[in-house]
Amino acid sequence: MHDGTRVLLVEDDRPLRTTVATVAQAAGYAVTAVADGASAINAIEEGGFDIVLLDLGLPVMDGWAVLDRLREQAAPSVIVISARGESSDKVRALDAGADDYLAKPFGSDELLARIRAVLRRSHLPLEASRVVREGGVTVDLGARVVKRDGVEVRLSPTEYVLLAELARHQGEVLDHRTLLGRVWGRAYSGERNYLWTFVQRLRRKLEADPADPQVIVTVGRRGYRFGNSI
Repeated sequence: MHDGTRVLLVEDDRPLRTTVATVAQAAGYAVTAVADGASAINAIEEGGFDIVLLDLGLPVMDGWAVLDRLREQAAPSVIVISARGESSDKVRALDAGADDYLAKPFGSDELLARIRAVLRRSHLPLEASRVVREGGVTVDLGARVVKRDGVEVRLSPTEYVLLAELARHQGEVLDHRTLLGRVWGRAYSGERNYLWTFVQRLRRKLEADPADPQVIVTVGRRGYRFGNSI
């Protein structure tokens, strides 16, 4: 059972909504289901959800508009579930703030695995206090607080896990497969779109000039490095 874990399902297809809700409830999650984007925003603003399963093709307010609204507030993790399986849609959804993207049709095992992976990133075990600094960016690994020029920066759980992994290895190059495995899991080892997109998201929030990154540095085709070599 997953005591206290609340899932908001946003899906206008009634049979699929019923199926997904049943699968998640059988796995022990408390599920609230709505059929349109406006209802989703209202539910999220009331608070209490750990994760949102969001379809893109919704009436009243589509999934893209929901993602855009969620950017403006502290929001739960989002898994987009969509019939649009093209790589461009996946990148667009991740860039818009989603934590994961699941193309329809999908099986119950895959759905539950994605939920577990996102929740795992949201509920990390505490680690020893350590502060890593690079340029104007400070990563307090113990408190899980990130600041840029002294001002706290709000990161999604996945953004934070990726940044923390890089910061722990300051000055070292971490290759794509290693980062994907440590942050998302071994099943994502070929999903370079995920890594590229989340690095861009972090750069927009942390770099003085995202086009000339100094904090999260691309090292040729090898991978990424937090700061300069030490």
